[in-house]
Amino acid sequence: MMNNKQRLVIKPTYKDQVTIFVDKNAMKNNFNTALQFDKERQSVILQSIGDAVIATDMDGNIILMNPIAEKLTGWKSEEAENQPITKVFHIIDHDTREEIDNPVEKVLKTGKALKLDPNAVLISRNEKREYSINDSCAPIRDAKGNIMGVVLVFRDVTPQKKEEALKEKITADLVQRNKDHEHFDNIISHDLKGPVSNILSLTTLINKEDLKEGEREFVLNALTTSAERLDEVITDLNFILSTGKQLSEIKEVVHFSKLVSDIQESIGNILEKEQAHFKIDFSQLDEIVTIKSYMYSIFYNLISNSIKYRRQDVPLNISIKSDLVDEKIILTFKDNGLGIDLKKSGKEIFGLYKRFHTNKAKGKGMGLYMVKAQVEKLDGKISVESKVNLGTEFTIVFIP
Repeated sequence: MMNNKQRLVIKPTYKDQVTIFVDKNAMKNNFNTALQFDKERQSVILQSIGDAVIATDMDGNIILMNPIAEKLTGWKSEEAENQPITKVFHIIDHDTREEIDNPVEKVLKTGKALKLDPNAVLISRNEKREYSINDSCAPIRDAKGNIMGVVLVFRDVTPQKKEEALKEKITADLVQRNKDHEHFDNIISHDLKGPVSNILSLTTLINKEDLKEGEREFVLNALTTSAERLDEVITDLNFILSTGKQLSEIKEVVHFSKLVSDIQESIGNILEKEQAHFKIDFSQLDEIVTIKSYMYSIFYNLISNSIKYRRQDVPLNISIKSDLVDEKIILTFKDNGLGIDLKKSGKEIFGLYKRFHTNKAKGKGMGLYMVKAQVEKLDGKISVESKVNLGTEFTIVFIP
């Protein structure tokens, strides 16, 4: 008879509505058993819902869960019953990989409904699967408004999250392409047009019949210089454009120690001349699955930069270290060189053809531009800290 039963209505975020019948006599006899639901009615209702549903009592112990919740958590309903919600529903932050406070415990403390953290990832039983989830957690109340437990309603949004991540990557790629086009425009308008204009002007001069022999030789030398500069710019453009094509290379296991060893061998005479001292520490991690040519270029350019922009009054020290923090691979390249005034030039440090010590070393300002481009092509991030005459430290972060 309906006289002995009270109907409770739980409304999740979505259109589904859960109706739960609670025995009023049981409520009078024992508060904790007041949430023992009519099993047949419960089964029909919960199986028809498109979301995962878990309900707990006032102590945060599970009273029921539907088949979708079983699938996502990896727990069978009969196994999960009377287990603490924290044991069955384990969530972490997608980015930091740190554990997130259980929403049921929050609702029991505050008595207020809440939305799940949008970054929440559900770790299934025995950590076999991960699911990006969202939805809500709300108190179950009787007719008088007393909290009798908590209902957690959630759904797997992993496909949507992957689609969002893909869209973000496409957007980031488009932004980078626009930046690349700006760089190419600058190259074409300044670095290409300059040599071409010089060549055209010099060609006109050299064809003049009244040009003296000494003047003709001067013009020929200038013509050669302009042609060489034009060839350099075209080579640089080709190199920049080729970075996108290299992404088709097969990824392989690359050892950091081997990269450093190969680079030290290839520029051994320079290192000996400069008396460079290396401090290498790959004890935390010595390998990564990546595109070898990219990683070699990144290491080579950063080591080369430390050598080019060393201080002459102190021994050159180069430190390269790897770390593994929350599944993030972190590489740091540190030296005690000339450093860079980041307040003045920080926004241009990774710019194309940007140089900051033109009187100290030769170069075209391509190295750091290529390093950043290659790191980002590998879905990594690079940052820099530097102080004038104290050195520079580059930090690269990869998330496998």
